Amino acid sequence: MRKTLSIIIALLLATSLGMSGCGLSSTLALKLLVVHSYHEAWAWDQDIQRGIIEGLSRRGYIQDQDYELKTFYMDTKITYTTTEQMKERAEIALDLIDEYEPDMVFTNDDDALRHVAVEYAKRNPQKHLPFVFCGVNGDPLAYSPIIVSLAAPGGPITGALERFPFHEALSLAKRLNPSATRIVLLADASPSSTFVVNSFQQEYLDVVTNSPLEVIGLFQVQTFQEWQAKAAGYQTEADFLGIITYHQLRDENGQIVPAPEVVDWTVHHSHLPEIGFLTFHAEDGFLAAAGVSGYDTGIYVGVMGGEILGGRDPGTIPIVDPQVTDIVFNLERANMLAMTIPAAELAKAARVFQHIGQGRY
Repeated sequence: MRKTLSIIIALLLATSLGMSGCGLSSTLALKLLVVHSYHEAWAWDQDIQRGIIEGLSRRGYIQDQDYELKTFYMDTKITYTTTEQMKERAEIALDLIDEYEPDMVFTNDDDALRHVAVEYAKRNPQKHLPFVFCGVNGDPLAYSPIIVSLAAPGGPITGALERFPFHEALSLAKRLNPSATRIVLLADASPSSTFVVNSFQQEYLDVVTNSPLEVIGLFQVQTFQEWQAKAAGYQTEADFLGIITYHQLRDENGQIVPAPEVVDWTVHHSHLPEIGFLTFHAEDGFLAAAGVSGYDTGIYVGVMGGEILGGRDPGTIPIVDPQVTDIVFNLERANMLAMTIPAAELAKAARVFQHIGQGRY
């Protein structure tokens, strides 16, 4: 009799615990997975992940108390850069999902969305595992019918777009040097960069008639040598160097040139002040950036994830650009250029870096 009573009590407790959770797990402890497109030392990845943890906490989910967190880095920016290699890394992530059985997956940047979130949803239409993405430059509607609209995605995948604040950045450059009139923009040739460059052409150059600076060149280059040639060639033609992306430039052997090497060469061979479109551009060593904040983006999708854990259907959560923009400066680069950052601008800065090469690449 006592044994039977113990079994009944245990069953009642198990039922109670299952109902008091978040609806997506039968146990008190939730399991969450973050899949980053890039590598562990990448500053953007770490800022995003810190933000996700903070965002979840704002919805009442505390790491190691309410959930455990695993992280996987696809490393598709430095090591596994071909489409075939990306898919191989994605297969590892997909196997991890099957093994770990998370209650939710966060994906960071386009590669993880394309090769992990969308691929999983295609292969497992019956499972409805929620995915929340961020850092996506591409158009999510390219993945229809998995994502049917931005206003109401309709399936298990939602998230935040990443759109560069071009007008804000060019306006900052103009405030830093009111006499400046011209800017040249440089980008590497990665797929994400291609979308950004195309968007800039279609949504800025073809639309904006009162740009703070005239864009006299917009170049997407494959190699570090091409980057060097363009930067050197516009020293007397432009007043600012616009930095879009620089992490997938290749050397003469086809190998990726480390980002610190690109930054170091640029700041020591160019007298043009730089304006970036992501906050870590100034952290790496360029003069200034009015850019997307990785940390605040992470908070945004972390809060979104908390809502889904609380029972909200991801298919009803709109996919938007959260427009979380910060202004940041690098004072060592300012000293190299003999520029004084106006006090009003420094007062508005989210962060100020004192040294070149503080970035986490």
